[in-house]
Parts: sequence; C-alpha cells; structure tokens
Amino acid sequence: MQGGRTQGSQHVDGLVQGFDTLRKTHDPPGPDAQQGDFVHQAVELAGFHIHANAAFQANEDRARVSQFFFVTFGTFIAALFSTQISGIDLRQLFLSFGILFLLIALLGAMTMLQLTRLRLAWIESARAMNQIKDEAIKINPNLTAYFRWTNETIPPAYKPRSVGWILAIMVALLSGLAIGSAVAFFSLSRRPESVPWLFSLLLGIVGTILSFIAFYRQPLKPS
Repeated sequence: MQGGRTQGSQHVDGLVQGFDTLRKTHDPPGPDAQQGDFVHQAVELAGFHIHANAAFQANEDRARVSQFFFVTFGTFIAALFSTQISGIDLRQLFLSFGILFLLIALLGAMTMLQLTRLRLAWIESARAMNQIKDEAIKINPNLTAYFRWTNETIPPAYKPRSVGWILAIMVALLSGLAIGSAVAFFSLSRRPESVPWLFSLLLGIVGTILSFIAFYRQPLKPS
C-alpha cells in the first residue's frame, strides 16, 4: 500500500515539475486570456491525473485488504489442525478456539467495511474525473466520443457480480463460517457430549447474510 502511494506521489510530482517547465519555457502567443487558458488546462490535466491515481489506488487497496483477511483465515485454520491436544484441558482449548473464531468474524466485518469505503472512494474519484471531463467537453464538444462514462452512466456503488461484490461475498461466507464455528466451540467447552451442529450451521448462514447486508450492501445501496 505504501508503494502505491509512493508511486502516485511521484507521478503527481512529475506533473508538477512538467507544469513548471512548461510555464518557464512556453510563451503562448496572444493576450493574457490565452495564457490564462493555458494555465487552466494544465491545472485540469493535473487534477484529472490525481483523481485517476486515487481511483487506481482504491482498486489496489481493495485487493490487499481482502487478501489479508483470506491469508489470516487460512493461517488460523492451518494452526487449528496442527494443534497438539495431548495433555491440554479440552474445555479451555475449545473456549479459546471459540474466542478466536469470534475475532475472525469481527475481522471479516471490518474487512467488508474497508471494501465499502474503498468502493465509495473509487466512486468519488470517478465522479471527480467526470466533472473535469464535462468541463473539457464544454470547451471542445468533439471530445464526447472519447469518454464512455459520465456521472449519469457511471456504474452504481452497489453492483452485483462485480469484483468487489464477489470479494465481499467471499468475506461474508468466511465470517459466517467463523460465527457458526465459534458457537460450536463454545458449546464444546460447556458440554462436549452435545454440540448443536444444526443450530451452528443455521447461525452461520444467518450471520453470512446479515453481515453482507449490514456491512456492504446497505452502506452502498443509497449511493
């Protein structure tokens, strides 16, 4: 993530240096109004690249936060299966696993909130770029054919079957699995001879649906 920001800042610095070079070497002919147009176009170009870089960074961060959750979940499952249970109080062990699965479910909720915020950040960057494009089209209507999206045709924030939507579904499924597993382990810590498997399964399904709606769908739907 830090590398993406460094690359973006270097890109913006390059734009600023290029603008300074143009300002020092370019002497546009005509009255001051033409020189003002030149500065205005340079500022528009720099602003467009800044927002484009912000949109790109939002997509990069979306992949990173989801990958972090998947790796964390996989590492915990691997540690679970490699645990040596000989000579250990099983009730305390099951209680510890239940708490850890609850923490995994909480991490999943936070990951979906991050995916939501990154999706909104991408939408805001796209809208900002469209605003700059609209101003450019007003100056030169021939540019209309070069732009596919406007603020009226931009994809909605909540878009089923998009990459972000699929990532959120995957995180919600694993979070629901963590909730059901936590209930099962808590039951094992109390009564090892009787585990409510069906109740744990149903609670995991309900947790998957509710977490997806509460932490991803609902915050994005009004946008």
